[in-house]
Amino acid sequence: MTSTEKIPQTIEISDRHLVAQIIQGNKLLMAHFLKHKCVKTFDYINNTRLKELGLQVDDLINDFYLYLQENNWEKLRSFRFESKLQTWINLVASRYMLKKYDKDLKESARKGTPIDGFPSFTEDDHHNKMVSIELLEAIGHLKEKRDQLVLLLTLQGFDSKEIGEQIGTSVNNVYTIKSRAIDKLRTLLNE
Repeated sequence: MTSTEKIPQTIEISDRHLVAQIIQGNKLLMAHFLKHKCVKTFDYINNTRLKELGLQVDDLINDFYLYLQENNWEKLRSFRFESKLQTWINLVASRYMLKKYDKDLKESARKGTPIDGFPSFTEDDHHNKMVSIELLEAIGHLKEKRDQLVLLLTLQGFDSKEIGEQIGTSVNNVYTIKSRAIDKLRTLLNE
């Protein structure tokens, strides 16, 4: 495939082949994957957690692409194919973006001044953000990775069918995992 060829909107390719192609230097395939398969995650992060910063989704995608590309794709090479690549990307991207922009968000909250034309948030909004941070931290402390994934994907707006497809299980099992994970989360938050 030449760099001038356009990649179609949908591509059926296994995760192993996709990772191999990306590591071998197929930048177009990686760009396609991030922009068409993972855009929901970046959009969710941008419209919820990073809203005050006034960032563009394309900037987040490009930033994450550069992060993955560091050290000859070291992060991507660490993917073990225990879940779908898209699920792994969603989790890694969420963690990376929140960690990277945490300082900017805290500074915004402390100053209470507008950023890029967005008004400073009120005390109620600050409380909601602190609750969200506490919730995400509690999710991160759940022992089962599957519980973490189901809850994070639910928070990102994926329905149970989509979650089931991403983690390779039935819709009924997603409901069971979600219910048990919420019970565990309640226990963690009440400690």
